[in-house]
Amino acid sequence: MLNYSTKWINTAVICISIIVTIVLFIILDVIIINPNKANAHKENTMVSHIYMDKKYIKTTSRKNVSAIKLNDVMLETMQIADIYENNTNVNNLENNIEENEVNIEEQENIKKQYSNSKWRIEIPKIGLVAPIKDGTTQDILALAVGHFPESNTYKGNVALAGHNRGYNCNFFENIKELKPGDKIIYYTDKGKREYKVVLNKIIQQTDWTYIEDTSDNRVTLITCVENMHEYRRCVQAVEII
Repeated sequence: MLNYSTKWINTAVICISIIVTIVLFIILDVIIINPNKANAHKENTMVSHIYMDKKYIKTTSRKNVSAIKLNDVMLETMQIADIYENNTNVNNLENNIEENEVNIEEQENIKKQYSNSKWRIEIPKIGLVAPIKDGTTQDILALAVGHFPESNTYKGNVALAGHNRGYNCNFFENIKELKPGDKIIYYTDKGKREYKVVLNKIIQQTDWTYIEDTSDNRVTLITCVENMHEYRRCVQAVEII
């Protein structure tokens, strides 16, 4: 009986020792080992956050850099466009200046060519200087402004005709631009007269009343109307007294 009791006691002591050992191990794990794990986890978490922050910062920086680069490209593109537009405007301006210089040069050449003609007409408003010949045939109008033979040459109504397009000498091309008050200067071997425009209108091609003689001194200019063969443009100016 005693031996059996001793054996049971020894067994119980061993079990208790094992239990105590397990409990101590658990306590040690909570007190000593787990804080280290917690710290390690915390450190890992911090590292992870730091890595994520760095990644975020890097990503953000890349985005910002990309945005900056994009803005720079857009700015450069706009600057290039402005430069191109400015250059285009400058080129257009230069071309216009060159064209104006050519027109002025042509006008000067025309003035030099015809300014010595004793019988001529000048209209400063449209830069016209043209010689006058008697008659209104095609041969005459191809070289000069034609004079209607039935009209006067100095006193009364001086009637003149000219081409406005399609020929080498389109002297009356721009008389449609004349306004009341614009000056017309008429030269003959009998003298010089200055007139001011009082009329600029479209008339029937069969209306010859405008070239009939008048009691006052005036000049009448007749030319065709574009694409309107049955009509004529009539400009009249009276002498400036």
